[in-house]
Amino acid sequence: MVCSDEYSTQALRQKLFFFLGDFMEKSQMARIQFNTLKGFPPAIDEKVETETFLAAANEVVDVIRTFGSLFSPVINDMAGNIAKIRKVYGRDCNKFKYLDDIIILNIDVDNMAADALLWLKRGLQLVCTFFENIYNDAQNTEVVKKHLQDAYEKTLKPYHGFIVQSTIKIIYSWVPTRSQLIGQGPQHDENIKVLTTYLPTMRWHLNRIDDLLKKHNLDNNCKV
Repeated sequence: MVCSDEYSTQALRQKLFFFLGDFMEKSQMARIQFNTLKGFPPAIDEKVETETFLAAANEVVDVIRTFGSLFSPVINDMAGNIAKIRKVYGRDCNKFKYLDDIIILNIDVDNMAADALLWLKRGLQLVCTFFENIYNDAQNTEVVKKHLQDAYEKTLKPYHGFIVQSTIKIIYSWVPTRSQLIGQGPQHDENIKVLTTYLPTMRWHLNRIDDLLKKHNLDNNCKV
């Protein structure tokens, strides 16, 4: 017969075993499951649909949230720009069904949406380039800090002053590892498979928006 003290010890050990097992399983899970994202919408007559684009941009913000709380400045900036565009869109959802119309019909009237779209585009370009770097890394490098630094230098850095650059440098030093972001084994392979189609579609939208802003001289080089 097992005494109560021994039984309690065995029960505690069993609970601890299951806790550690559950912890290890969760710690090995990818923070991002790209197959759960709807992604960016297909182009309609070479125009970008506002509602579905903003929904896809919000998904990207949620992806960045998995990087950790230190990335809050990036998250807040992108979320704020999405909110500004949505505010203009909400004035007349039919009139502004496409991003192109929000920009073109507000030229010299109200450039709030154009400025917001410009900075949102740059933030999305950063994320897109970062995951393109991860995708194209044949060595599957675990530490992805260099991929994020490269993406920053190609996208946002030219528009940031010294103080912002210094702050960003500290933040980006804490980016999670490859395994933490997109997992290992089957999880990793599934994420890579989804990125095969997700990234080119996202890149098309960003290039389209880039062309739109430059066409109407709304892509300025001012630094913050």
